[in-house]
Amino acid sequence: MANHIMIDIESLDTSPYCVILTIGAVRFDPRGDGIVEKLELRPTLEDQTEIYNRIINDDTIRWWSTQNSAALEEAMGDNDREPLKDCMEKLYKFCWNRQAVWSHGAPFDVVVMETAMRQTLTDRPNPIPWPFYTVRDTRTLFEIAGVSLKDKKYSTKTTHKAVEDAAHQAIVVQDAYKKLMDKGFALK
Repeated sequence: MANHIMIDIESLDTSPYCVILTIGAVRFDPRGDGIVEKLELRPTLEDQTEIYNRIINDDTIRWWSTQNSAALEEAMGDNDREPLKDCMEKLYKFCWNRQAVWSHGAPFDVVVMETAMRQTLTDRPNPIPWPFYTVRDTRTLFEIAGVSLKDKKYSTKTTHKAVEDAAHQAIVVQDAYKKLMDKGFALK
């Protein structure tokens, strides 16, 4: 069933309170092929720093300055920006009632989204649309299955476009599931 979500973000710091440049989320079936639905969000930067006191790190800014112009425009451009609260509302609805939420590394993307939801969705009794026990980590799965995002067969043309990175990671999850099921693992 296509009821899993993969989240990827681009940001200006590595803390849970970082300024978020872009958010990509995709819905997929880990036992299937391909992506069912995509969501791409671009929060405004000003309200993140002025209203929510989110963080910009100088080292991260320097790192971004080393990226190609397409990646910079994708991450930093002003097109289609909307308030952080609106982005979190849309992500909340996209993720509601899903079986699992994934990210590439447990301590970052999902944690940043949960922090932003707690900051912005204050009118909700529970601002997080997923139970804590449904959070999944691709790095652990990839190591167990013996797959890597760096493998040439998973190479992509773009980098640092959150929605494409999320889709890419979801497809590698599907490959990892196939490998493990072929070895006799019973995966939910």
